[in-house]
Amino acid sequence: MTKLASPPSPVDHALIRADFARFAAARSLSRPSDLILIQPALVPEKFFDVTTARNGGYYNFPPAGLLYLAAAARAADPEIGIRLIDINHQLLKAAHSDGFDYDLWRDLVREAIGACAHPHVAVSYMFGTTKPCFVEVIELIRSEFPQVPILSGGVQATFDYQEILQSGLCDIVSRHEGERQLMSYLAALAGDADAVPEGMAFADGGRIVELGKPHSDNPVNWDILPFYDAINVEEYHRYGGLGAFSRYVGEDKPYATVLATRGCRARCTFCTVRNFNGFGLRQRTVQDVIDEVKHLVTHHGIRYIDWLDDDLLWDRERTLALFKGLAEQVPGLEWTASNGVIAVAIDDEIMQAMVASGLRAFKIGVESGNDAMLKTIKKPTTKPKLRERARLFAKYPEVFVSTNFIIGFPDETFGQMMDSYDLAVELASDWASFYICQPLKGTEMFSAFQSLGDARTKEERYDKTINPGRSAERGEFGYRFAADRERLRTGWEVFDIPHQAVPDLEQQKEIWFSFNLVANFLDNPNFRPGGNVAKLARWIEAIHDGYPYDASMAAALAHAYWLLGDQVRHAHHRADFLRLTETSPYWQTRVAQFPELLSLAHVDEAPAWFAGSPPLALTRPLAFARPGQVPA
Repeated sequence: MTKLASPPSPVDHALIRADFARFAAARSLSRPSDLILIQPALVPEKFFDVTTARNGGYYNFPPAGLLYLAAAARAADPEIGIRLIDINHQLLKAAHSDGFDYDLWRDLVREAIGACAHPHVAVSYMFGTTKPCFVEVIELIRSEFPQVPILSGGVQATFDYQEILQSGLCDIVSRHEGERQLMSYLAALAGDADAVPEGMAFADGGRIVELGKPHSDNPVNWDILPFYDAINVEEYHRYGGLGAFSRYVGEDKPYATVLATRGCRARCTFCTVRNFNGFGLRQRTVQDVIDEVKHLVTHHGIRYIDWLDDDLLWDRERTLALFKGLAEQVPGLEWTASNGVIAVAIDDEIMQAMVASGLRAFKIGVESGNDAMLKTIKKPTTKPKLRERARLFAKYPEVFVSTNFIIGFPDETFGQMMDSYDLAVELASDWASFYICQPLKGTEMFSAFQSLGDARTKEERYDKTINPGRSAERGEFGYRFAADRERLRTGWEVFDIPHQAVPDLEQQKEIWFSFNLVANFLDNPNFRPGGNVAKLARWIEAIHDGYPYDASMAAALAHAYWLLGDQVRHAHHRADFLRLTETSPYWQTRVAQFPELLSLAHVDEAPAWFAGSPPLALTRPLAFARPGQVPA
């Protein structure tokens, strides 16, 4: 059995071992025969939409974190049985069959636990929005297998460990990265007197016992290759995606995710990466990363990967070695970076190497177009550098470039938000995604939201984080215009908000909608002369799979295929737009605010439900106009 050496530390390891021994004795813990690693569902049953699932519209990420934990467990105890249950994947897979039952995951858990002599179960808890799914799994195990020890870990578990333990959901929680802690946990239960499960925490009566502090130098080179077989990674692409990028690259292409570097150079106040992974970056060896990719391609038929890294391009020489090595050793590979890359790290040589190694699309985290706000949120970039990079990216029209912006930072004025909108238009990327800032536990910004009394600091909810287009048909997104029409600026009126005003959350939602609609549909650079309409059409098709009830996407596709001369697809999406707006009061309201959507969809006669001004909406050409240029 492998021992995990602990580095010199002022921590009292003897005390930690004594506390853990007391914990183990109180719960009658012993060496497990098996470790069952569970990834809960990402979408609670209440919001699970079978149509969206069958369209491949939900996330279906292979559980990379569980693979690393499995490798750590096997290194600590070569004889332990390892079972991985990806509930999210199994639900999405089952949704493609008749007679789908969301509760099927319960039988999967029951069968796995029942088949083991003396199992311990570890349940991942990564996102606060998935709390209902996490809690359901725990409650099932508690009620039917009360003798089974339950561990948890992950980003949300790290920042909610006290609540998790005080409520009795879990026996012990791993804080921050968990491989080292899991190894020590298993080694200690196997009788290793030197094992120190440093970083874990448990409840002892009414108090929380923290077993020292988690290490910030967790190893990154683990042998996860044997565990890809356990999850059937080659079938994930059939039942979901890695976000829109995987559908953009091609739904028929088997995919996987790869992590080359942990950590991030940035100190962004809205991000949890530094608090979870620690300061600095830890990198796998270049050949180790390439060997994993080669294994996935050779043994699992993977044709496309998405990087999980938060700072993929750290260390210029290593970056070049990685991409040149992939181009030479894994020809034909395609890859994307949906987690985003730091734009200032890209120069001509690196861009060439990325493209040569298979780059198809990536995101850039711009976040704000306001200089003062960039400093406040500690974003490591400047607008002049972003403009330089935009000119570089324009040399590679085959690569899809998406920029990310955030509105609604604490005390952010509308004028500062407009700076972001204006920069998005100036950079003219293929897509500009605007998001409303979320107060995430474990970030500097969380306390700022708390001081403002923001209700979101008390509860994260799945239904508050997704586009109304995703499930609007089922009426889950009550549109609050009836109560807020008098005070909220909506539609084009959003752009008339006084620049010194600080919009509240409800007004931010209207700004979010208008910014996204105008920048990406009514004023998308690829709809202009010289733009790449085919690339844009492929992208909107990809995102429309995840938002099948979004009428604006149907309208944009109708126009894209009209420009491309594809009358069959044009007619299909035009009819889809009419169907969606005919049955959705939400989209009827949106079209009344933005009658340009009728022109975008090439609707020549006003629908019966349309309460706007048909002559104005239907006789003017597509505007793609900036605020202030829209006909009165």
